[in-house]
Amino acid sequence: MKHEKFVVSAPTRADLAGGTLDLWPIYCLFGTGRTINVALDIKAFCHFECSPNSTQIIQIENNKGIKFLFTDPNLGSELESVPKEIKFPVAVVSRFFSQNVIKENFHLKIKIETQAPVGSGLGGSSTLCVALLRGLSYLTSKFEDSDWRWKMLSWVRDVEAEYLKIPTGTQDYLSALFGSLSCFNYQIGEITHQSYSPLVVKELESRMLVLFSGEMHHSGLSNWEVFKKALEGDSQVLSGLKAIHDIAESLHQELSSQKVNWQKVGILLSEEWNTRKATLGVNTERLDEIIKFLTSLKVHGVKVCGAAQGGSLLVLVDPKEKKQIAEACQSKGIQVLPSSVSEYGVRLDS
Repeated sequence: MKHEKFVVSAPTRADLAGGTLDLWPIYCLFGTGRTINVALDIKAFCHFECSPNSTQIIQIENNKGIKFLFTDPNLGSELESVPKEIKFPVAVVSRFFSQNVIKENFHLKIKIETQAPVGSGLGGSSTLCVALLRGLSYLTSKFEDSDWRWKMLSWVRDVEAEYLKIPTGTQDYLSALFGSLSCFNYQIGEITHQSYSPLVVKELESRMLVLFSGEMHHSGLSNWEVFKKALEGDSQVLSGLKAIHDIAESLHQELSSQKVNWQKVGILLSEEWNTRKATLGVNTERLDEIIKFLTSLKVHGVKVCGAAQGGSLLVLVDPKEKKQIAEACQSKGIQVLPSSVSEYGVRLDS
């Protein structure tokens, strides 16, 4: 293996509508499903440096200096001794090299950096997984076909499910792979990707605020509870998911129109959250408090990102009032995150 040094970046996401429908086989219960999300310029970075060596050494380190070094990719029970802050990336790299054996010895260093706050509900761990796999596949010439994104999707979905021991959705990986403002269409037997016009993306960016509640979300737990209840036929959960399905359909039609009614978009965002809150019970006292405050500022709409029970909020505002509303949030101790749209998905730069 020759000497290589490069950086891979991938964007996190804020979801507008249709979350949870990306979890197989939830969308199968309705025949189809749409998940609409926007890639954020809040990224995961993986700095790779690989060189020939007399023995195989793999070292993973985060930006706080916490590191783990191993020589045998088949870690097994040794994974339990890995510091919790880097256990997931170590598990991803370990699984990759246990499946893709490299004959030559090498010394691989991977330094990871994540811009999203821990527990922000913006898909940070899934984004990191995509960035890691993009770098590892470059080193080993894997996933080089024209449909490499879809092939990578299957791998990152499965490796995170293996790590979490529960089913995982796909929207976080897809946003990290494709970037920008996207609609992912779930149908029997396939997932397809649709983009919206550059003008719509620009208009959304001018109206969008992303806030962090300060509460760590618990997406795995939330998704698993919804998953079980849906497949057990819980009428309240199925009714809520059907409403979320229909809201995503309405939002897609609005974002695809020649002239978008942004106040209607805001209403749909709020409806999505109110439905999720009422039927899935994923709100918290802190989230309710923040949304009540935002409502007093007369925003167009607001929803909590991801599976909730904490995390971040996506807020739609009048562009002329965006700065004022952001300052009002900061004065209340609500963290305002960068809200630029990432035009691209995962990227590798030398």
